[in-house]
Amino acid sequence: MDSNPSNQKRESMEFSRNLLPMDIFPDVLEQAVQRSKSANRPIMAVVIGTKPDFYKQAPLVVEAERRGYPVFVIDTGQHFDEVLGFGVKEFDLQRFVGCNLNIRGDLMEKASELIVKFGSFGRHFRKRYGNSVQMLPIVHGDTLVAGIAPLAWVFGIGQKVGQNEAGLRSMCPEAMRGIGIDKKPGQADIEKFVDAQLNGKWFIAREEPFPEQIDTWICSAGVRYFFAPTQLNKDNLVREGYPEESAFVVGNSVVDALAIKRSEKSERSVFDLYPQLENGEWIRMDIHRRENLTNRRFSSIVGAITDIVKNTDHKLVLVMLNATASALSKYGYDKELNRLASEHKDRFLMTPLWKEYAHVVEFLDSGHCWAELTDSGSMQEELLYFPKVTSLTARLNTDRPETVFDAKSNVLVPPVSRDWMTAMINEAHRSDGFGSQIRRKKEIYGRPGEVSKRIIEILNKEFEGGKADLYPWLHHRMGMWWESEGLDYM
Repeated sequence: MDSNPSNQKRESMEFSRNLLPMDIFPDVLEQAVQRSKSANRPIMAVVIGTKPDFYKQAPLVVEAERRGYPVFVIDTGQHFDEVLGFGVKEFDLQRFVGCNLNIRGDLMEKASELIVKFGSFGRHFRKRYGNSVQMLPIVHGDTLVAGIAPLAWVFGIGQKVGQNEAGLRSMCPEAMRGIGIDKKPGQADIEKFVDAQLNGKWFIAREEPFPEQIDTWICSAGVRYFFAPTQLNKDNLVREGYPEESAFVVGNSVVDALAIKRSEKSERSVFDLYPQLENGEWIRMDIHRRENLTNRRFSSIVGAITDIVKNTDHKLVLVMLNATASALSKYGYDKELNRLASEHKDRFLMTPLWKEYAHVVEFLDSGHCWAELTDSGSMQEELLYFPKVTSLTARLNTDRPETVFDAKSNVLVPPVSRDWMTAMINEAHRSDGFGSQIRRKKEIYGRPGEVSKRIIEILNKEFEGGKADLYPWLHHRMGMWWESEGLDYM
Protein backbone atom coordinates (compact mmCIF):
# COMPACT_ATOMS: atom_id res chain seq x y z
CA MET A 1 0.00 0.00 0.00
CA ASP A 2 1.33 3.46 -0.89
CA SER A 3 2.01 5.32 2.35
CA ASN A 4 1.94 8.65 0.58
CA PRO A 5 -1.58 9.96 -0.13
CA SER A 6 -2.14 10.80 -3.77
CA ASN A 7 -3.05 14.40 -2.99
CA GLN A 8 0.39 15.15 -1.56
CA LYS A 9 3.43 16.13 -3.57
CA ARG A 10 6.17 13.55 -3.87
CA GLU A 11 9.85 14.08 -4.59
CA SER A 12 12.33 11.35 -5.41
CA MET A 13 15.97 11.55 -4.42
CA GLU A 14 18.55 9.65 -6.39
CA PHE A 15 21.67 8.11 -4.87
CA SER A 16 24.34 8.64 -7.47
CA ARG A 17 27.55 7.39 -5.80
CA ASN A 18 28.59 4.07 -7.26
CA LEU A 19 29.88 1.43 -4.86
CA LEU A 20 33.19 -0.21 -5.64
CA PRO A 21 33.10 -4.01 -5.66
CA MET A 22 34.72 -6.03 -2.91
CA ASP A 23 37.98 -7.73 -3.82
CA ILE A 24 38.26 -11.31 -2.57
CA PHE A 25 41.52 -13.29 -2.64
CA PRO A 26 40.57 -16.98 -2.67
CA ASP A 27 44.11 -18.37 -2.26
CA VAL A 28 44.48 -16.53 1.06
CA LEU A 29 41.07 -17.71 2.24
CA GLU A 30 41.77 -21.29 1.18
CA GLN A 31 45.01 -21.43 3.14
CA ALA A 32 43.23 -20.17 6.27
CA VAL A 33 40.40 -22.67 5.75
CA GLN A 34 42.82 -25.61 5.51
CA ARG A 35 44.60 -24.47 8.68
CA SER A 36 41.23 -24.12 10.40
CA LYS A 37 40.28 -27.68 9.53
CA SER A 38 43.67 -29.01 10.57
CA ALA A 39 43.77 -27.14 13.89
CA ASN A 40 40.04 -27.58 14.58
CA ARG A 41 39.82 -23.86 15.38
CA PRO A 42 37.82 -20.96 13.95
CA ILE A 43 39.72 -18.64 11.66
CA MET A 44 40.82 -15.39 13.24
CA ALA A 45 39.82 -12.71 10.71
CA VAL A 46 41.78 -9.62 11.78
CA VAL A 47 39.98 -6.46 10.66
CA ILE A 48 41.94 -3.35 9.68
CA GLY A 49 40.68 0.00 8.48
CA THR A 50 42.60 3.00 9.80
CA LYS A 51 46.23 3.88 10.45
CA PRO A 52 46.23 2.79 14.15
CA ASP A 53 44.62 -0.53 13.16
CA PHE A 54 47.56 -1.36 10.93
CA TYR A 55 50.21 -1.31 13.63
CA LYS A 56 48.06 -2.46 16.56
CA GLN A 57 46.49 -5.39 14.70
CA ALA A 58 49.63 -6.44 12.84
CA PRO A 59 51.19 -8.17 15.91
CA LEU A 60 48.14 -10.46 16.14
CA VAL A 61 48.66 -11.53 12.55
CA VAL A 62 52.39 -12.04 13.11
CA GLU A 63 51.80 -14.14 16.24
CA ALA A 64 49.08 -16.22 14.61
CA GLU A 65 51.31 -16.92 11.61
CA ARG A 66 54.20 -17.86 13.90
CA ARG A 67 52.02 -20.39 15.73
CA GLY A 68 50.29 -21.74 12.64
CA TYR A 69 46.95 -20.43 13.88
CA PRO A 70 44.40 -19.94 11.04
CA VAL A 71 44.31 -16.24 10.18
CA PHE A 72 43.62 -13.79 7.41
CA VAL A 73 42.96 -10.04 7.20
CA ILE A 74 39.80 -8.18 6.24
CA ASP A 75 40.81 -4.72 5.00
CA THR A 76 38.04 -2.13 4.74
CA GLY A 77 40.14 -0.31 2.14
CA GLN A 78 39.08 3.10 3.47
CA HIS A 79 42.71 4.26 3.80
CA PHE A 80 43.74 3.79 0.21
CA ASP A 81 46.19 6.63 -0.36
CA GLU A 82 49.98 6.30 -0.13
CA VAL A 83 50.36 8.01 3.25
CA LEU A 84 47.37 6.88 5.30
CA GLY A 85 47.45 3.37 3.88
CA PHE A 86 51.20 2.81 4.09
CA GLY A 87 50.92 0.76 7.28
CA VAL A 88 49.58 -2.21 5.30
CA LYS A 89 52.86 -2.29 3.40
CA GLU A 90 55.05 -1.33 6.35
CA PHE A 91 53.82 -4.26 8.44
CA ASP A 92 53.64 -6.66 5.49
CA LEU A 93 49.91 -7.23 5.90
CA GLN A 94 49.03 -7.31 2.22
CA ARG A 95 49.92 -10.98 1.81
CA PHE A 96 47.35 -11.85 4.50
CA VAL A 97 44.45 -9.85 3.01
CA GLY A 98 41.62 -12.22 2.12
CA CYS A 99 39.11 -9.47 1.41
CA ASN A 100 39.26 -5.76 0.63
CA LEU A 101 35.87 -4.12 1.08
CA ASN A 102 36.82 -0.93 -0.84
CA ILE A 103 34.90 1.38 1.49
CA ARG A 104 34.64 5.08 0.56
CA GLY A 105 32.79 8.24 1.58
CA ASP A 106 32.02 10.28 4.70
CA LEU A 107 31.08 8.83 8.07
CA MET A 108 27.51 8.01 7.10
CA GLU A 109 28.44 6.59 3.71
CA LYS A 110 31.27 4.47 5.10
CA ALA A 111 29.08 3.17 7.92
CA SER A 112 26.20 2.17 5.66
CA GLU A 113 28.49 0.65 3.05
CA LEU A 114 30.45 -1.21 5.70
CA ILE A 115 27.41 -2.86 7.25
CA VAL A 116 26.28 -4.20 3.86
CA LYS A 117 29.68 -5.30 2.60
CA PHE A 118 31.01 -6.78 5.84
CA GLY A 119 27.89 -8.86 6.37
CA SER A 120 27.81 -9.82 2.69
CA PHE A 121 31.37 -11.08 2.85
CA GLY A 122 30.43 -13.24 5.83
CA ARG A 123 27.53 -14.73 3.92
CA HIS A 124 29.73 -15.28 0.86
CA PHE A 125 32.29 -17.10 3.02
CA ARG A 126 29.63 -19.28 4.62
CA LYS A 127 28.08 -20.15 1.24
CA ARG A 128 31.49 -21.13 -0.15
CA TYR A 129 32.80 -23.13 2.81
CA GLY A 130 29.70 -24.12 4.75
CA ASN A 131 28.99 -24.01 8.47
CA SER A 132 31.81 -26.41 9.30
CA VAL A 133 34.40 -23.61 8.96
CA GLN A 134 33.87 -20.89 11.56
CA MET A 135 35.31 -17.40 11.46
CA LEU A 136 35.83 -14.91 14.31
CA PRO A 137 36.46 -11.33 13.15
CA ILE A 138 38.71 -9.34 15.51
CA VAL A 139 37.98 -5.62 15.36
CA HIS A 140 40.07 -3.00 17.08
CA GLY A 141 39.46 -0.23 19.59
CA ASP A 142 37.03 2.59 18.95
CA THR A 143 37.19 3.11 15.20
CA LEU A 144 34.18 3.35 12.89
CA VAL A 145 34.98 -0.20 11.81
CA ALA A 146 34.79 -1.39 15.42
CA GLY A 147 31.39 0.25 15.78
CA ILE A 148 29.81 -1.01 12.57
CA ALA A 149 31.42 -4.38 11.74
CA PRO A 150 29.96 -6.19 14.80
CA LEU A 151 26.46 -5.02 13.80
CA ALA A 152 27.01 -6.37 10.31
CA TRP A 153 28.23 -9.69 11.68
CA VAL A 154 25.40 -10.11 14.20
CA PHE A 155 22.67 -9.13 11.75
CA GLY A 156 24.22 -10.82 8.71
CA ILE A 157 25.71 -13.98 10.24
CA GLY A 158 24.09 -14.31 13.64
CA GLN A 159 27.43 -14.37 15.47
CA LYS A 160 29.48 -11.98 17.55
CA VAL A 161 33.10 -10.84 17.15
CA GLY A 162 36.24 -10.36 19.20
CA GLN A 163 37.55 -6.90 20.10
CA ASN A 164 41.18 -6.00 20.60
CA GLU A 165 41.53 -2.93 22.88
CA ALA A 166 38.06 -3.28 24.38
CA GLY A 167 36.38 -1.19 27.07
CA LEU A 168 37.67 2.28 26.14
CA ARG A 169 35.50 4.76 28.05
CA SER A 170 36.29 8.46 28.34
CA MET A 171 36.71 10.10 31.72
CA CYS A 172 37.32 13.66 32.87
CA PRO A 173 38.99 14.95 36.06
CA GLU A 174 36.63 16.78 38.43
CA ALA A 175 39.18 19.60 38.46
CA MET A 176 38.29 20.40 34.85
CA ARG A 177 34.91 21.76 36.02
CA GLY A 178 36.56 24.53 38.03
CA ILE A 179 39.31 25.57 35.68
CA GLY A 180 39.42 29.34 35.18
CA ILE A 181 39.27 29.48 31.41
CA ASP A 182 39.55 33.28 31.19
CA LYS A 183 42.45 33.76 33.61
CA LYS A 184 46.18 33.61 33.12
CA PRO A 185 47.28 30.67 35.24
CA GLY A 186 50.21 30.98 37.58
CA GLN A 187 52.58 28.23 38.65
CA ALA A 188 50.46 27.43 41.71
CA ASP A 189 47.31 27.10 39.58
CA ILE A 190 49.02 24.63 37.27
CA GLU A 191 50.53 22.59 40.10
CA LYS A 192 47.12 22.31 41.75
CA PHE A 193 45.44 21.36 38.47
CA VAL A 194 48.03 18.70 37.62
CA ASP A 195 47.92 17.21 41.13
CA ALA A 196 44.12 16.99 40.89
CA GLN A 197 44.46 15.05 37.64
CA LEU A 198 47.04 12.63 39.00
CA ASN A 199 45.45 12.08 42.41
CA GLY A 200 41.90 13.48 42.35
CA LYS A 201 38.45 12.26 41.34
CA TRP A 202 37.33 11.58 37.78
CA PHE A 203 33.92 11.07 36.20
CA ILE A 204 32.64 9.31 33.06
CA ALA A 205 32.46 11.80 30.17
CA ARG A 206 31.64 9.90 27.00
CA GLU A 207 30.68 12.85 24.80
CA GLU A 208 34.20 12.88 23.36
CA PRO A 209 36.05 11.91 21.30
CA PHE A 210 33.53 11.88 18.47
CA PRO A 211 32.69 9.50 16.90
CA GLU A 212 35.05 7.14 18.72
CA GLN A 213 33.09 7.00 21.97
CA ILE A 214 29.95 6.16 20.04
CA ASP A 215 31.85 3.49 18.11
CA THR A 216 33.21 1.77 21.20
CA TRP A 217 29.84 1.70 22.98
CA ILE A 218 28.06 0.30 19.92
CA CYS A 219 30.84 -2.22 19.38
CA SER A 220 30.49 -3.79 22.82
CA ALA A 221 26.95 -5.00 22.10
CA GLY A 222 28.22 -7.25 19.32
CA VAL A 223 31.35 -8.61 21.04
CA ARG A 224 31.84 -12.19 22.26
CA TYR A 225 35.47 -11.88 23.40
CA PHE A 226 36.68 -8.62 24.95
CA PHE A 227 40.46 -8.19 25.04
CA ALA A 228 40.93 -5.32 27.47
CA PRO A 229 44.19 -3.38 27.87
CA THR A 230 43.82 -2.86 31.65
CA GLN A 231 41.65 -3.84 34.59
CA LEU A 232 39.96 -0.45 34.33
CA ASN A 233 38.73 -1.32 30.85
CA LYS A 234 37.41 -4.68 32.03
CA ASP A 235 35.69 -3.01 34.99
CA ASN A 236 33.97 -0.63 32.57
CA LEU A 237 32.53 -3.57 30.65
CA VAL A 238 31.44 -5.53 33.72
CA ARG A 239 29.78 -2.42 35.18
CA GLU A 240 27.78 -2.11 31.94
CA GLY A 241 26.53 -5.69 32.27
CA TYR A 242 28.81 -7.62 29.95
CA PRO A 243 29.79 -11.10 31.21
CA GLU A 244 32.94 -11.01 33.28
CA GLU A 245 34.02 -14.36 31.87
CA SER A 246 34.03 -12.87 28.37
CA ALA A 247 36.47 -10.07 29.24
CA PHE A 248 40.21 -10.71 29.48
CA VAL A 249 42.89 -8.27 30.62
CA VAL A 250 45.70 -8.77 28.12
CA GLY A 251 47.55 -5.45 27.81
CA ASN A 252 47.73 -3.38 24.65
CA SER A 253 49.11 -4.77 21.42
CA VAL A 254 50.75 -1.41 20.68
CA VAL A 255 53.67 -2.58 22.84
CA ASP A 256 54.17 -5.49 20.44
CA ALA A 257 54.11 -3.09 17.50
CA LEU A 258 56.77 -0.95 19.17
CA ALA A 259 58.93 -4.02 19.68
CA ILE A 260 58.59 -4.88 15.98
CA LYS A 261 59.58 -1.39 14.85
CA ARG A 262 62.48 -1.12 17.29
CA SER A 263 63.89 -4.35 15.90
CA GLU A 264 63.68 -3.07 12.32
CA LYS A 265 65.39 -0.08 10.75
CA SER A 266 63.65 2.01 8.14
CA GLU A 267 65.47 2.31 4.83
CA ARG A 268 65.47 6.07 5.31
CA SER A 269 65.85 7.95 8.59
CA VAL A 270 63.34 10.57 9.73
CA PHE A 271 66.35 12.93 10.01
CA ASP A 272 67.04 12.45 6.31
CA LEU A 273 63.56 13.76 5.63
CA TYR A 274 63.67 16.57 8.21
CA PRO A 275 67.31 17.44 9.05
CA GLN A 276 66.25 20.35 11.32
CA LEU A 277 64.89 17.86 13.86
CA GLU A 278 68.40 16.64 14.64
CA ASN A 279 69.28 20.05 16.10
CA GLY A 280 68.20 20.46 19.72
CA GLU A 281 65.07 19.20 21.45
CA TRP A 282 61.60 19.57 19.97
CA ILE A 283 57.94 19.43 20.89
CA ARG A 284 56.16 17.14 18.45
CA MET A 285 52.54 18.18 18.01
CA ASP A 286 49.62 16.50 16.25
CA ILE A 287 46.03 17.74 16.50
CA HIS A 288 43.11 16.27 14.61
CA ARG A 289 40.17 15.48 16.93
CA ARG A 290 36.90 16.91 15.65
CA GLU A 291 36.11 18.51 19.02
CA ASN A 292 39.47 20.29 18.96
CA LEU A 293 38.66 21.77 15.57
CA THR A 294 35.75 23.78 16.97
CA ASN A 295 36.28 27.54 17.07
CA ARG A 296 37.42 28.29 20.63
CA ARG A 297 39.53 25.20 21.10
CA PHE A 298 41.26 25.51 17.76
CA SER A 299 41.95 29.23 18.20
CA SER A 300 43.46 28.41 21.61
CA ILE A 301 45.69 25.78 20.03
CA VAL A 302 46.84 28.08 17.22
CA GLY A 303 47.36 30.88 19.73
CA ALA A 304 49.52 28.62 21.88
CA ILE A 305 51.60 27.63 18.85
CA THR A 306 52.14 31.30 18.05
CA ASP A 307 53.11 32.17 21.63
CA ILE A 308 55.49 29.23 21.93
CA VAL A 309 57.28 30.06 18.69
CA LYS A 310 57.43 33.82 19.22
CA ASN A 311 57.92 34.12 22.97
CA THR A 312 59.83 31.03 24.13
CA ASP A 313 62.93 29.08 23.18
CA HIS A 314 60.99 25.88 22.50
CA LYS A 315 61.26 24.22 19.12
CA LEU A 316 58.02 22.91 17.68
CA VAL A 317 57.21 20.51 14.84
CA LEU A 318 53.54 20.47 13.85
CA VAL A 319 52.49 17.30 12.03
CA MET A 320 49.69 18.22 9.66
CA LEU A 321 46.78 15.85 9.25
CA ASN A 322 44.02 16.43 6.72
CA ALA A 323 41.64 17.64 9.43
CA THR A 324 44.25 20.08 10.76
CA ALA A 325 44.85 21.58 7.34
CA SER A 326 41.11 21.93 6.74
CA ALA A 327 40.59 23.72 10.04
CA LEU A 328 43.50 26.11 9.41
CA SER A 329 41.93 27.03 6.09
CA LYS A 330 38.41 27.28 7.51
CA TYR A 331 39.37 29.74 10.25
CA GLY A 332 41.92 31.60 8.15
CA TYR A 333 44.98 30.61 10.20
CA ASP A 334 46.88 28.89 7.39
CA LYS A 335 48.65 32.02 6.12
CA GLU A 336 49.54 33.05 9.68
CA LEU A 337 51.21 29.73 10.49
CA ASN A 338 52.96 29.53 7.13
CA ARG A 339 54.40 32.98 7.75
CA LEU A 340 55.44 31.93 11.24
CA ALA A 341 57.22 28.88 9.82
CA SER A 342 58.99 31.04 7.25
CA GLU A 343 60.17 33.56 9.85
CA HIS A 344 61.31 30.94 12.40
CA LYS A 345 62.72 28.12 10.28
CA ASP A 346 65.11 27.02 13.01
CA ARG A 347 62.37 26.59 15.62
CA PHE A 348 59.06 25.91 13.85
CA LEU A 349 58.50 23.20 11.28
CA MET A 350 55.25 22.10 9.65
CA THR A 351 55.34 18.64 8.06
CA PRO A 352 52.83 16.37 6.34
CA LEU A 353 51.66 13.28 8.23
CA TRP A 354 54.62 10.95 8.73
CA LYS A 355 54.03 8.00 6.45
CA GLU A 356 56.09 5.43 8.32
CA TYR A 357 55.31 4.46 11.89
CA ALA A 358 58.99 3.61 12.16
CA HIS A 359 59.81 7.33 11.80
CA VAL A 360 57.61 8.20 14.77
CA VAL A 361 59.32 5.56 16.88
CA GLU A 362 62.77 6.68 15.71
CA PHE A 363 62.14 10.33 16.59
CA LEU A 364 60.60 9.63 19.99
CA ASP A 365 63.52 7.36 20.83
CA SER A 366 66.16 9.80 19.57
CA GLY A 367 66.45 12.22 22.47
CA HIS A 368 65.53 15.09 20.13
CA CYS A 369 61.89 15.10 21.26
CA TRP A 370 61.33 16.28 24.84
CA ALA A 371 57.51 16.39 24.61
CA GLU A 372 54.61 15.19 22.50
CA LEU A 373 51.50 17.40 22.54
CA THR A 374 48.73 15.30 21.05
CA ASP A 375 45.01 14.68 21.03
CA SER A 376 45.48 11.11 19.78
CA GLY A 377 44.30 8.26 21.97
CA SER A 378 46.90 5.84 20.67
CA MET A 379 49.78 8.25 21.27
CA GLN A 380 48.85 8.46 24.96
CA GLU A 381 49.38 4.71 25.18
CA GLU A 382 52.57 4.65 23.16
CA LEU A 383 54.24 7.47 25.06
CA LEU A 384 54.35 5.35 28.22
CA TYR A 385 57.09 3.39 26.47
CA PHE A 386 59.26 6.39 25.56
CA PRO A 387 60.98 7.42 28.81
CA LYS A 388 62.62 10.53 27.32
CA VAL A 389 59.35 12.11 26.16
CA THR A 390 56.86 14.10 28.24
CA SER A 391 53.27 13.14 27.39
CA LEU A 392 50.87 16.11 27.11
CA THR A 393 47.31 15.60 25.88
CA ALA A 394 45.37 18.52 24.38
CA ARG A 395 41.90 17.44 25.46
CA LEU A 396 39.25 18.14 28.11
CA ASN A 397 38.89 14.43 28.80
CA THR A 398 40.59 11.22 27.71
CA ASP A 399 39.63 7.69 26.76
CA ARG A 400 42.94 6.57 28.25
CA PRO A 401 42.50 8.02 31.77
CA GLU A 402 44.63 5.22 33.21
CA THR A 403 47.69 6.89 31.68
CA VAL A 404 47.03 9.81 34.02
CA PHE A 405 45.78 8.46 37.35
CA ASP A 406 47.29 4.94 37.20
CA ALA A 407 50.51 5.31 35.23
CA LYS A 408 50.82 8.98 36.29
CA SER A 409 52.69 9.54 33.04
CA ASN A 410 50.34 11.82 31.13
CA VAL A 411 48.60 15.16 31.80
CA LEU A 412 45.69 16.87 30.11
CA VAL A 413 46.53 20.29 28.69
CA PRO A 414 43.01 21.58 27.97
CA PRO A 415 42.62 23.79 24.89
CA VAL A 416 40.49 26.34 26.76
CA SER A 417 42.80 29.30 26.10
CA ARG A 418 46.21 30.04 24.64
CA ASP A 419 47.37 31.20 28.07
CA TRP A 420 46.53 27.90 29.77
CA MET A 421 48.18 25.83 27.06
CA THR A 422 51.34 27.92 26.84
CA ALA A 423 51.74 28.11 30.61
CA MET A 424 51.33 24.36 31.06
CA ILE A 425 53.85 23.58 28.32
CA ASN A 426 56.37 25.96 29.90
CA GLU A 427 55.76 24.46 33.33
CA ALA A 428 56.24 20.93 31.99
CA HIS A 429 59.66 21.94 30.65
CA ARG A 430 60.98 23.50 33.87
CA SER A 431 63.55 21.32 35.58
CA ASP A 432 61.45 21.23 38.75
CA GLY A 433 58.06 21.36 36.98
CA PHE A 434 55.52 18.56 36.72
CA GLY A 435 57.24 17.20 33.60
CA SER A 436 59.95 15.58 35.69
CA GLN A 437 57.26 13.84 37.73
CA ILE A 438 55.33 12.35 34.83
CA ARG A 439 58.49 11.15 33.08
CA ARG A 440 58.79 8.50 35.80
CA LYS A 441 56.65 6.21 33.72
CA LYS A 442 54.75 3.13 34.79
CA GLU A 443 54.35 0.75 31.86
CA ILE A 444 50.81 -0.51 32.42
CA TYR A 445 50.04 -2.05 29.02
CA GLY A 446 52.09 -5.21 29.29
CA ARG A 447 55.48 -6.45 28.15
CA PRO A 448 56.51 -6.18 24.50
CA GLY A 449 55.95 -9.43 22.67
CA GLU A 450 53.50 -10.79 25.25
CA VAL A 451 50.13 -9.18 24.45
CA SER A 452 49.36 -10.79 21.09
CA LYS A 453 50.70 -14.07 22.43
CA ARG A 454 48.20 -13.86 25.28
CA ILE A 455 45.27 -13.22 22.92
CA ILE A 456 46.13 -16.27 20.78
CA GLU A 457 46.50 -18.41 23.90
CA ILE A 458 43.04 -17.37 25.11
CA LEU A 459 41.45 -18.22 21.76
CA ASN A 460 43.23 -21.57 21.66
CA LYS A 461 41.86 -22.42 25.10
CA GLU A 462 38.36 -21.20 24.29
CA PHE A 463 38.19 -23.30 21.14
CA GLU A 464 39.63 -26.54 22.51
CA GLY A 465 37.94 -29.53 20.97
CA GLY A 466 36.49 -27.43 18.18
CA LYS A 467 33.80 -25.90 20.38
CA ALA A 468 33.05 -22.39 19.18
CA ASP A 469 30.13 -20.66 20.90
CA LEU A 470 30.09 -17.44 18.89
CA TYR A 471 26.61 -16.34 19.94
CA PRO A 472 26.06 -17.74 23.42
CA TRP A 473 22.43 -17.91 24.47
CA LEU A 474 21.60 -17.28 28.11
CA HIS A 475 21.14 -21.01 28.75
CA HIS A 476 24.76 -21.45 27.58
CA ARG A 477 26.06 -18.68 29.82
CA MET A 478 24.18 -20.02 32.84
CA GLY A 479 25.46 -23.55 32.21
CA MET A 480 21.95 -24.97 31.91
CA TRP A 481 22.50 -26.97 28.73
CA TRP A 482 24.48 -26.85 25.50
CA GLU A 483 23.14 -26.81 21.97
CA SER A 484 25.12 -26.38 18.80
CA GLU A 485 22.30 -24.49 17.11
CA GLY A 486 23.01 -20.81 16.88
CA LEU A 487 21.59 -18.25 14.51
CA ASP A 488 22.67 -20.06 11.37
CA TYR A 489 19.15 -19.99 10.00
CA MET A 490 19.52 -16.25 9.39
